[in-house]
Amino acid sequence: MNRKFKVFAVLCVALVAAIAIGCGSQGDPVVKITSTNGQVTSKQASSEDFATAAPEQMLRSGDAIKTGEESNADIEIISDKSQIRLSSNTFLEIRNFTEKELKQMSGIAIYKITPQNRQLKIQTPQGMATVLGTTLRIDVSEKETVVSVENGKVGFSKKAGHEVFIEAGMRYSTTFTEDAAQAIDPFELEKTFNGDSLKPVINPR
Repeated sequence: MNRKFKVFAVLCVALVAAIAIGCGSQGDPVVKITSTNGQVTSKQASSEDFATAAPEQMLRSGDAIKTGEESNADIEIISDKSQIRLSSNTFLEIRNFTEKELKQMSGIAIYKITPQNRQLKIQTPQGMATVLGTTLRIDVSEKETVVSVENGKVGFSKKAGHEVFIEAGMRYSTTFTEDAAQAIDPFELEKTFNGDSLKPVINPR
């Protein structure tokens, strides 16, 4: 009886340890922070608090990264080396990455996405952008999302079953009266994607 109890106790301890390890793990890293400038913080999925982020730090599904005023950060999707530049006051969450989904809640981000065999989804408060491989910029405020495309093509859906396609050199805003992208002046396009300090496309209200 004593031996059976010991075996049972060992099995219980092993089970509890396995559950604890599983609960503490968020899976493999999916994003690496490659550079930070100014106030850049990150938050683990299991935490409510943000802490100072640093280059080489890894992010997993459910984690988030945030930049402050006059700050920026560069991150890399580990699996395909896609690059994302986060400008000032930007909040990006790494969603369930098995579904290849990110969530940009605010600010400005430039995405240089390596060609994919499956769509990368970028959710905003106003809808969802879908990307296979392109360079795009997304500006997000509480009331508006603006998608600008430098090369490739991006789809954006404000609601299920309705998608607007944005070609290279074009821009779409969720506030446009017509659900169609508009051409961007080449000089403005250059300024939209280049420069250390990116000016917002969305006008403050």
